[in-house]
Amino acid sequence: MGGSRVVPGVIAPRPSDAVPPASFEEIYRRHERDVVRYLTLLLRRPDDAEDLAADTFRRAFEAWRDGRGPAGRPLPWLLTIARRQALNRWRRRRLIEWLPLPVGRRDLGAEASSADREFWLWLDALARALPERQREVLFLRYRRELNDTEIGEVMGLSASGVRSLRARAIQSLREHPELLR
Repeated sequence: MGGSRVVPGVIAPRPSDAVPPASFEEIYRRHERDVVRYLTLLLRRPDDAEDLAADTFRRAFEAWRDGRGPAGRPLPWLLTIARRQALNRWRRRRLIEWLPLPVGRRDLGAEASSADREFWLWLDALARALPERQREVLFLRYRRELNDTEIGEVMGLSASGVRSLRARAIQSLREHPELLR
């Protein structure tokens, strides 16, 4: 259950993550859209997500400058900062809404085929039946391609907790009436 299965045409590998970033500007270029999408998932407000992404990158830059940059891949580090920012905002406002997996045309990119788009739109509709943490774990695993340890860092779970949460989400999807037709 530990490894990920690559589905051709659905999940494209991200070779840019294999090469460590040379500068903070490179981290920003590589992951700004990922952070905004993740915050949109959490906040359900694109304008708030953009604002919070700016705060996330400001905090990340301060940490980078002070020698407290990522120990591993930068994306889990950034998403952890973003999640903390979102939770702090939620605590202040006591208002957080969750979106299903964001898979609109902009998210899939021009290179996605109509079958890819149709699949992700179908999965998006199906995932709305899942509890918010299950949606989040699926988003981080299959749309952001984070491993269990990285997802655990972002969500505050152990790697085994992530695997368990993901397994429950997948089982719920398997049992969904839409799939049983």
